[in-house]
Amino acid sequence: MRLTSIPIINFCSINDFQTAPQWTIRATDPNTLYYQLFDLDNMNTTPFSPLNSGFFNAAIQTAPQRFIAGVGSSNQPFSMTVTFPSLDPTRVLTFNATPNPYDGSVWSITLPGYANVGLAPASGNVMFSLTQGTQTWTWTVINMIAVEMTNPGSC
Repeated sequence: MRLTSIPIINFCSINDFQTAPQWTIRATDPNTLYYQLFDLDNMNTTPFSPLNSGFFNAAIQTAPQRFIAGVGSSNQPFSMTVTFPSLDPTRVLTFNATPNPYDGSVWSITLPGYANVGLAPASGNVMFSLTQGTQTWTWTVINMIAVEMTNPGSC
């Protein structure tokens, strides 16, 4: 199973949000970051669907299906962590994620506002780790976050 995460922005409710290619945050502001899980091995349609004439069309767009963690007794208990890596091991940040009670494919983490911007996430990459029962899946989304560093000494 190959999982991925898509950033969610402007989250109001499970029926009112937008997806984006990246989270953009200001380091000094507290932020609740939402994301949705998708299973890249389960597509909504096959790219080789037969057409009316019996031919196949490989150009049909496909989309991965949402992934809901913890379904079934063998996938209990379940939990997820989100890690912001850094070249400096003292600046690696890891947070426990919380699933949305109304849609198990949507998760969130809360970042505190960082008074010292040097403590904010130091990489654009975000690493995910999902544990279900005795199995763990890990994946990384490249450039999923952009952190705006404020400089109070500038003009």
